[in-house]
Amino acid sequence: MDELKKLVLVLKAFQDLDPEMQIPTMLSYIYPAMQNPNKPLTIKGVSQKTGVKQSSASRNVMAFTEVTRHRTEGHGLLKTEENPMFRTEKLITLTDEGERFKEKLIEILEKNE
Repeated sequence: MDELKKLVLVLKAFQDLDPEMQIPTMLSYIYPAMQNPNKPLTIKGVSQKTGVKQSSASRNVMAFTEVTRHRTEGHGLLKTEENPMFRTEKLITLTDEGERFKEKLIEILEKNE
């Protein structure tokens, strides 16, 4: 499969979650999904990798948790937990649903047709 077609399919997978989702929000899922589960990314790390302010990174990550910042239902793909070693830091990990979505994206990228 042409590489650009694969990219379009990945973008459509995010569009299925939210038709108005922007690239920095998508990256707020992708970067934590790329991390080693034993060394989770922080909100600050997402901010640095996506090039947005920490408050925007936090808002973007919240779109993928169970409940958004507006107290509406989120996508349930990520969870955040307080870092026990540095209590002001939030650690980001994938939920079971987040792992399944990650596998879906990997399948799209590994297709040969």
